[in-house]
Amino acid sequence: MNQGWAELDGNGHYWPAQPPAIPPSYYAMPDDPLVSPSYEGWWARAGALAKKIWKPALKLNAVALLPLLALTVPANVLMTTEQRELQAAALDQTDPPDLSMLSGFMTAVGWLLAATLVAALVSAVVTSATVRLVVLAATGQPVSLREALRTALRRGPAVIGWQILAGFLGALAFLACFLPILYVSAALMVLPVVVTIERGAGIGRSFSLFHADIGASLARIGSIWAVTIGASMVLAGIGAALELTIGGTPGAIVSSLWSGLYYLVAGIYITPLLVTAYADMRARREPFSTAYLTPEAERPAA
Repeated sequence: MNQGWAELDGNGHYWPAQPPAIPPSYYAMPDDPLVSPSYEGWWARAGALAKKIWKPALKLNAVALLPLLALTVPANVLMTTEQRELQAAALDQTDPPDLSMLSGFMTAVGWLLAATLVAALVSAVVTSATVRLVVLAATGQPVSLREALRTALRRGPAVIGWQILAGFLGALAFLACFLPILYVSAALMVLPVVVTIERGAGIGRSFSLFHADIGASLARIGSIWAVTIGASMVLAGIGAALELTIGGTPGAIVSSLWSGLYYLVAGIYITPLLVTAYADMRARREPFSTAYLTPEAERPAA
């Protein structure tokens, strides 16, 4: 039986039948604010949406940055201090590092890892709120920071849970080989968008969207990686130069604060790229347009 499925195509495959009576506005048109038929259109749409959300997104990320800096700056300072002392002791042959010094260094590593984990979880919730800002802008609704925060608080636990599972999956892929971690990371790039927009969806949905048109997906995810890595390398280089120039604990503090600039910029510009990439992937897998994200479409039928 092929109930609910279209007839066989020329290659002998069944394909899902189109839902009946879908309004024309629910199919992506050339001027759709999210879905684009081309790579150039994807860039243009993401840039246009970033211009609409940058003010509330900047406020959101700036507020979130304060507790993140309160966690990461002391951890970075402690790590820098312990590392410097350990290196000095290793070079001093008359007084080699003892067990207490190694214990202090490992404690600093633990604090830094814990601070990084907390920062990643907070960033996941902030990303969910920024995704909502992008959706509000794309659907012509008021770009309300309060509405975005409500969505983030409602979907935040799911986003955090799926991100933790994705982290474990990435760790397994890393242990397997270099190429699997690249593949898994690429397929899960839109996971925060998927979990925020689609209730009950998660890792499996991210993979299915990624494979809908592997070429288009790789072009968009690869470009996001290029922008992210390029910007982080430039900021890291400047941060390292500041740390070397200033030196000591003040240098580590200034370097950490400078790194926070990347967080602010990424929150404004990377999220629109991810949301529009998600929209392009979904439109290549099933009928989808911005109309599906309007309040009328999200409201349950009576």
